[in-house]
Amino acid sequence: MSFSGLPFAPYSYSEPESHHPPGPSSTGTLIFLGGLFLAYIFMPRAADPSTIARTVSIIVTIALAISIFLDSRRGLRNLFRADLLCLVGLHFLTLTEFLFSQPGFDAMLSPEQTVKGLSAILLGMGGLTIGRQLVAPKPMQSSWLKFGDISDKLLFRVFIVAAFLGYYYMLTSVNFDVVRMVDEMLRPRFSQSWTRSRIGGWLSFVTELSLLLSIIPPLAGIIWNRRKSFPFYQLLIVLIIFAFTLFQSFVGGTRNAFIGNVATFLTAYLLTLPKNTVLNTLVPTVATSLATIYASYYMLEFRTIGLRNYIADKVYASGRGRESLAVDFNLANVGLIVDAFPKNHDFLGWEVLIWAIIRPFPRALWAGKPEGLSVSIEEVIGANGWTVSATFVGESYMMGGYFAVIAVAIALGALAAWWNRLALQKQSGYAMLVYAIGFLAAAVTMRSMFWLTTLILPILAIVLLKKIGVLR
Repeated sequence: MSFSGLPFAPYSYSEPESHHPPGPSSTGTLIFLGGLFLAYIFMPRAADPSTIARTVSIIVTIALAISIFLDSRRGLRNLFRADLLCLVGLHFLTLTEFLFSQPGFDAMLSPEQTVKGLSAILLGMGGLTIGRQLVAPKPMQSSWLKFGDISDKLLFRVFIVAAFLGYYYMLTSVNFDVVRMVDEMLRPRFSQSWTRSRIGGWLSFVTELSLLLSIIPPLAGIIWNRRKSFPFYQLLIVLIIFAFTLFQSFVGGTRNAFIGNVATFLTAYLLTLPKNTVLNTLVPTVATSLATIYASYYMLEFRTIGLRNYIADKVYASGRGRESLAVDFNLANVGLIVDAFPKNHDFLGWEVLIWAIIRPFPRALWAGKPEGLSVSIEEVIGANGWTVSATFVGESYMMGGYFAVIAVAIALGALAAWWNRLALQKQSGYAMLVYAIGFLAAAVTMRSMFWLTTLILPILAIVLLKKIGVLR
């Protein structure tokens, strides 16, 4: 087939590096499920909370590492799957920090509460693992998710429009003064002039445009792979905007945003490489992962006081920082929730799923929209004046106990495996853009399933624009 006369060179990624379709190894899956079972059996229930958590963390980490290694034998590209990201993400949010000494954790929970929380987390991981096995690894059948490519010229335009609309509300809040915008970014969280109110209103339509910022990192990854076909000035603009987006998510102290930006850039970049090798795949992945962990540590240190105050007051040299890696101690929140339901609060039932579905609906169009759950996570754990997360495990437990945790985890695992189908097609870089944005949704959903329906909005937007012919 000849492509002469076309305004762009067609681009597609290569087939997987083995004869196996991308998907979890059956042996690796059994080993991981066995590891979860062993972690539950060998949980030292009479020990200190930190010791209990560390024992479980070590066993689960070893099992997950073996499972990932077996998955990698089907090709390096096989590791860039949404289901695997979900498992790694949930592990990072709940167990990773206990690979290091965490003596302060002993004051947060009792041993009994720790066991309850870990049991829920193990069930959540098991549900994700089982759920991903329910969807066969075969190419996506939906015509809505089959894409041709778009020209480099249009790809750059999409990048610029996404950046402008994504930063539009911030820019208008500072009268398009970029210097002032950066200055406010360095302040403590929620003190910026563009911070949205809790309830929202008509301005929600404008502020929600910031979701388009999630398109910037994967687009940057795809454009970088095509850099030889872009003018130098366009590449420079892309790199500056991408770097600014990373900076904005870093100084904001919101780790799921920063990690999501890094993950989607890396995913889109690696999946659009002509061929994956150890050098061009594992090296940047390991280096990026280490840098992200390092950055996450400091984001926790300065997010409440702002990066400027953190540097000006030399907090990093004051000895007041954490001595080991800590994430969020989500295990403590999960343990308190499991202990409180149904002892102190009735299970919330379908209210949790309903809130997760309706969350993106603008209050300006629905004046009677609920403000949240009738019993909030903050109320359960006694957090006054700040927001906390308990991962999807804690949220689903509030819905209906351990059974709800298993059901929701299986559903999310199956959804992630279904999304993997998009990467099985020999498709365009544009398809990989859509797939990479789904990675962000998968990662953030592990932290809170209430964000899933919101984060799929950019996916729906770019799919619809492509289908109706706006992007050609």
